[in-house]
Amino acid sequence: MGACVSIKNTNDKNIKNFESKSPKVNNELPKLKRRPRLYSESINHPTLDKLNNDNNENKLNNHLIYRKENSIISQRRQSLKYCNEFKNNYQSNNRLLMHLANSLSRNLVEQNNFDYFKPEFIIDWKIVKNEKTNVYMWKNFGKIPLTNDLINQISNLSFEEISNCDCFYKKRIYFFYYIKNNIINENFKNENPILIINRKNILEESFNQFITTKELNLKEPIKIHFVDEVAHDAGGVYREWYTSLYKEFFSEKNKFFIENNNNCIIKGTYLIYPKYKNMNYDYYEFFGKIGAKALIDNLNISQILNRVIIKYLLKEKVDLFDIQFYDLDLYNSLKTIYENENIDSNESLKDLKFVWNIKDENGNFNEIELIPNGNNINLNNENKNLFIEKVIYYETLYKYEEQIERIRKGFCDLLGNKICKIFKPEDFNFLISGQNEIDLEDWKKNTIYKGFYNENHHTIKLFWEILSELSKDELFNFYHFCTSSIHVPIDGFNSLKGVNNKIQKFTIEPKLSLILNEDNNNDYKLIEAKTCFNRIFLPEYSNKNEMKKAFDIILGNDTSFFGLE
Repeated sequence: MGACVSIKNTNDKNIKNFESKSPKVNNELPKLKRRPRLYSESINHPTLDKLNNDNNENKLNNHLIYRKENSIISQRRQSLKYCNEFKNNYQSNNRLLMHLANSLSRNLVEQNNFDYFKPEFIIDWKIVKNEKTNVYMWKNFGKIPLTNDLINQISNLSFEEISNCDCFYKKRIYFFYYIKNNIINENFKNENPILIINRKNILEESFNQFITTKELNLKEPIKIHFVDEVAHDAGGVYREWYTSLYKEFFSEKNKFFIENNNNCIIKGTYLIYPKYKNMNYDYYEFFGKIGAKALIDNLNISQILNRVIIKYLLKEKVDLFDIQFYDLDLYNSLKTIYENENIDSNESLKDLKFVWNIKDENGNFNEIELIPNGNNINLNNENKNLFIEKVIYYETLYKYEEQIERIRKGFCDLLGNKICKIFKPEDFNFLISGQNEIDLEDWKKNTIYKGFYNENHHTIKLFWEILSELSKDELFNFYHFCTSSIHVPIDGFNSLKGVNNKIQKFTIEPKLSLILNEDNNNDYKLIEAKTCFNRIFLPEYSNKNEMKKAFDIILGNDTSFFGLE
């Protein structure tokens, strides 16, 4: 995951004091261009080998670089000992040296700390009607402290009690602690399976790896390695793989899902691609397993499934009300039939039979009978509800039945048959998609500053100023660059997850360079992301234009290849 740095030609008096307590060191230390980082699994690296084998061995390197021992744990413990000894003996105003020791020590602690942490609070979301647009939408009604008493109280509810509860935040607490206590295997081994994937063929290769890797247990963490890429997966690469995989699933060229282009009250939702000859239904089961894994890992998808599809996945009946989210023209036609109390005398309705035109995979319409002998049965007041029910079936589930069954099977293989039924369709959709807006103030409040950065630092003020000027798409692109996530969690930036599903708030840390002439060091001026820990390394910038150039590089490129660790 990185290399090491050291300092050249320093005459700091405190270093001399430190040297008097240590073996003699050479004032000229080896010069490297990158800041110190750690490998989470190995320190077998040419740069480290060069420093360890250098003829001019020095005390500073002995403190900052940990050596190979019998196990990774002993390496980290020894390194922490060296870092603490270094900080205790070397008291200096040189913020760069002290930052290096602090950073190394902190990263070592992070890598050993894989406990589950809950967020500080949970947001009370409720659906309200927008009086101007006449559309129902989610609204934030405030934060509720997530105390142990509240968790225990909700976790002890029965399945029937939580299913009958109208409080969305209580259902979410119940759901995630049910997963934690009944689904997640917390006694997993350190050697998680690594899936080796070619990014250029991510969908097919991921599918093949999932069905052929016997050791794969989706209740445990998995790691991803992209072919010909150097990034080490401590969580960020996995999230990037997941995001890219779903992007391929929803790409129209692959014919698994298709954007709903019908006239409906909510635009931009996705339907399942209608069945066609030679359709590979196994991919839908794979999709279901990945969707369940995403819920376990608290990941979101950017694409929103249509309400009709969600209801079928939850085994709920689709009724006339739901059709307005699917096709308003169809909804209005069926609504006219439903509301008409005297069909026999209605010129436009009285001659209707129990037949319907269905579009096939080639775009041609074929007439089918909605019920046996439908060509000879007229629509009337007594059978109009049956007519509406049959039309809804043939316009929706008839096209997707096998695909939905396979998605549900993959989903239930991991989560079971009951737990998701505690949610209403709109709840479940919000649960899997997360927030599609970024609250910049919430982002600020839940940001941690490291080193010499704080909220009043000139560079930090420029950073938030530039973010406030970005468009919605640009803001999400930068958020993705920092975290490898595509949507903000339902409970906001307070609940960002990092390594092994642990809460890891967004962090800004100084990007330090040991190059004396930093103006000529172009790499130093770039923002670097450590997506596993939701952390960026931000250089000090002298002015806004200089920082904007760094943002332009990020926003003008495919962020999937940046900063993955």
